[in-house]
Amino acid sequence: MFAFYSINVPCSYRSRFLCKSFFFLCVISIFTHAPASFSQQKNVANITTPSAVIDVVYVQPFSLAKGYTHYWREEKPFVKAGTLVVFKVNPDLVYPRNAAEPVLYVGNQTAERLNFGNDSGYVVAIIPGEVDVSKSRAWFGRPELPERVNDKIIMMETELADREKIQPLNADAVQKVTQKHLDAPDLATLLRDHAAELVLKYSPGEKALAEAWRLPVAAR
Repeated sequence: MFAFYSINVPCSYRSRFLCKSFFFLCVISIFTHAPASFSQQKNVANITTPSAVIDVVYVQPFSLAKGYTHYWREEKPFVKAGTLVVFKVNPDLVYPRNAAEPVLYVGNQTAERLNFGNDSGYVVAIIPGEVDVSKSRAWFGRPELPERVNDKIIMMETELADREKIQPLNADAVQKVTQKHLDAPDLATLLRDHAAELVLKYSPGEKALAEAWRLPVAAR
């Protein structure tokens, strides 16, 4: 099947660096291991939320010398620290959509999904700010555009997660997969040198995404 492979969200709420990656991914054609076209998308109405992630397999706290804007929530906070994570997930929750999609929450924050993950069942994401993953829940809330999510919506989604008894991640499991704190100069370096490796390891079908992050022009 012929398909165009692109980042799963529009540039309106991506960092400028990721928008550059989006441009390059749009022109990379993939004949195998590509997400289905939008005409083959699964109906978001059939998705049940809140739904916890299945497992956490990688946790990497980081700090950046040069921060960036987190566009995956309405307030658009400026970020200089966070956590790079890999979650095992239900593929149906991350299937490519050109509409509102289940939002990934960790603690009281929206996580920025860096890949699709519907083929592999693994999502690489950034949790912005100081979030203790070992004491936090990680779950998918109701379908929404992340750029519209604010404190009020997060409180509502948290209440729904409470009602459905969504549990925090297993602290021992988190500890086992937590890496040493990483210092990086900027987001571009974090994606190129670290997130790209995680995509290749856990979601190799999205190799084009990792390669786009490593393009010299995308790093400028």
